[in-house]
Amino acid sequence: MVEFAQEKVIAALKESGGGSLLRGWRVELDPDGSLDVSFLEFCKAASKLRIAVDAEILFGVDSPNELTLDELAPDVGERVYAFRRWMTDKFGGPSEMFTVMEPPQNSDGRLSKQEFVQGCIQHGFEAKEEDMEEIFNLLDSFCVGHVAMEDVMFLDMDPKVREGAIQKVKMKSKIEHEHILTRLHHEVKNMGYQEGHRLAPRNWHAPSIERLPEVVIEKRQQWKEREHKRRSEAIALFRRHANKVYGNGVRAWRKGLDPGSKFVLTRADFLRYCRRLNLEFDAHCCWKILDRDSDGHLRLEEVAPQAAASLARYWKWARETFGSCAATWVHIMKVARPPSSWKSLSSLKYGPFIQALKDLRCPTAETPESGLALCNALDLNGCGIISTTDLKWLDGWQAPEWLYSTPDPDAWKDLSRLLIQQFGKPLKAWRQLDQDDSNNASWEEFEAMCDEVGFEGNRGGAWRMLDTDVSGAITLQEWHPESAELLMSFKTWMDNNWGSVKFAFQMLDTDNSGSVTFSELRRACKRRGWLGSVKPLFECLDIKMIPGERTLSYRDLRFLDHWEPALDEDILDEQPQAEAPTERERRRKTSPRADGSSGRGGATQVGASPAASPSHPGSGKMLRSRSSPAAASAPQLRRPGSSSSAAALPHVPGSPVSATGGGGSRRATPAASGAGRAGAGRPQRGVGCLRNEALESMKKELLRLRGVHDDVSVEHKKFQNKAQHFMSQLPRVGANRRAGAPQAPVERGSGEAAGEAVGEALGGTAPG
Repeated sequence: MVEFAQEKVIAALKESGGGSLLRGWRVELDPDGSLDVSFLEFCKAASKLRIAVDAEILFGVDSPNELTLDELAPDVGERVYAFRRWMTDKFGGPSEMFTVMEPPQNSDGRLSKQEFVQGCIQHGFEAKEEDMEEIFNLLDSFCVGHVAMEDVMFLDMDPKVREGAIQKVKMKSKIEHEHILTRLHHEVKNMGYQEGHRLAPRNWHAPSIERLPEVVIEKRQQWKEREHKRRSEAIALFRRHANKVYGNGVRAWRKGLDPGSKFVLTRADFLRYCRRLNLEFDAHCCWKILDRDSDGHLRLEEVAPQAAASLARYWKWARETFGSCAATWVHIMKVARPPSSWKSLSSLKYGPFIQALKDLRCPTAETPESGLALCNALDLNGCGIISTTDLKWLDGWQAPEWLYSTPDPDAWKDLSRLLIQQFGKPLKAWRQLDQDDSNNASWEEFEAMCDEVGFEGNRGGAWRMLDTDVSGAITLQEWHPESAELLMSFKTWMDNNWGSVKFAFQMLDTDNSGSVTFSELRRACKRRGWLGSVKPLFECLDIKMIPGERTLSYRDLRFLDHWEPALDEDILDEQPQAEAPTERERRRKTSPRADGSSGRGGATQVGASPAASPSHPGSGKMLRSRSSPAAASAPQLRRPGSSSSAAALPHVPGSPVSATGGGGSRRATPAASGAGRAGAGRPQRGVGCLRNEALESMKKELLRLRGVHDDVSVEHKKFQNKAQHFMSQLPRVGANRRAGAPQAPVERGSGEAAGEAVGEALGGTAPG
């Protein structure tokens, strides 16, 4: 009875496996490779295969809850056990056997049936070729023609390793199921069904769909892209604000951010400044980018690094030569040659100031470019004049050593030698330097590293060899480009496939051991398309390459999850650049005005209509502009009755401007407006010129209206004369009727004539 049931089950499994009993066993009864099947699973499979057998008799009394391969087909089970024993005795396990049989060249981490059979015969497995092919069918359950290492691991004799292999198979099946669900979700989403459509996704499916790994990865990638875009826009808008309102970063620091000359700015002060001016960018993101050393304070060299470097070199030379920056003014005036018309003793123009520094052999004024950069950084008002106040302000600053140092290749070579002697690998030294895993090392961390290795040389020169962009922080790309390129490629590969390094290790480490072997990671990289080599990755991480113990843990690479994408250097540059107009400016330029113009001329086209004129009686309220430069960044106010914000006059930084309506007055300095919205390349006109244009336009409009009024008066007088002539006839007829005199019959033609007269007087057609 038992033999009959076994024969029926074996026949059904062979038919399901395409003639292979072991493949049918894996597909129908044992998909996870445990080499046994439970009673409930067997009943489900028997119902699917339409097998009418007594399961209780087949399972027996000894093991009523599970049925093994040896119990169902003893001969086949014996051959499988013999293969497992040979594999353990000959190689030590499935992984070692797979490594030996794997072709050395052109290997993709897989073995074909022919390679498997030839490898078994070559290494002395005594069995028929048909039996070897049947064992291969047990491994290749999906009939793809090749097997990978994880397809063989369930045959290991070690229970712990075998359990891990079974978990991997289950995880692989789960991943395939989730991939199908994700693909179906994207297909339905792309069809664009409305919410009430019968094929539209249901709301109760959302929680399970959002937890799918591929959906989570997609959302993480979108979040990273939005975050990178937001950070880029924030720093670009801040640079644009500083250059547009103040002229450069140093003036923005002195006038707006640090007017008290404390030379340090807290996060609260920076956020308060942005909130007070209502700046339209994310101030928190901007702070994160500016505060690259993450010390919680903002300094001049972080806001304007290039200009601060010029000031630092002058500051260092002045202190070493004359004791202070203010003390240099006496010596500058002795050698300066200003024009004869220049009478001031406390200020100089750019030309005489730079020439005097050259005569004093100041290294900052060696070239015209460096001298001009120094003058632009010192000039507070941007008027082309350097005064003693600027030098006294500079004396209150304590420039860091790295900022005024010049690159020193010998110093960096000596420091590199000490680092290699103590840490062995550049990446290991970097991990010691970057304690917070932010991929940014500050000057303070660099000095601590130099103290640890005992480097007493030119630390500032060694730093400048790394910090070529004078940003105040160094990255792994600047520290060791080869390691940075390899790690960033590996991180990008993991982010694109799994969303993060942590999630990638959770997917690869199915046995929960906390590590991935060298061979496993190498095959995963080949299958997922990473072109890098795993061996250099292990070497740059300083992992011991001991055979049999080469494992990579999450602890070795978890710092990559804290890395953030670096911004472009042109975004971080504080120099003014030609930028595209914002959406608000485009709307202002293209929006139609009351007079029909498109507004492309910017704010200089004032007085196009009486309602937009500053002295029109309809503009009753007085508008006042703040005299501080920060007011130029605030939104322009509309005058009452104006249909466009372009009618507001631009504010000149540093000059008081007030506008009144209804006979008021306007005061302005003759300086040209620098914050107006005129087009690029146009000459900026002063407020007085704009006022004259507005008055002239208003005068023309009044003359035109007066002429129209005169024409209307003439026509009105003609109408009155005709109406009086017609109405003068009516009282005469009424008097004759009251006197009882005989009335002559009125013909219809005379009525029509009267109607024509009225119509002619009214300027229209006569009534019928």
